[in-house]
Amino acid sequence: MIVIIRIIKKDMKESEKKVLVVEEDETKYLPKTKVICPKCGNDEAYWFIKQMRAGDEPPTVFYTCVKCEHKWRSYG
Repeated sequence: MIVIIRIIKKDMKESEKKVLVVEEDETKYLPKTKVICPKCGNDEAYWFIKQMRAGDEPPTVFYTCVKCEHKWRSYG
């Protein structure tokens, strides 16, 4: 699986926008947060945000457990 992360800040010019491509085995480069894994109960996971629906809807947060690599999502 490949994860594509777009880095866009408010008032950023098109030429300044960046895209970060992360392969599944490179999730260690994603930021970590304290959240309970629903599978193993571990309290740390890698995360990224993706806008899945219309722009007026909240984005979806994707998590990957640091310990068991279980993947789940949270809807804003």
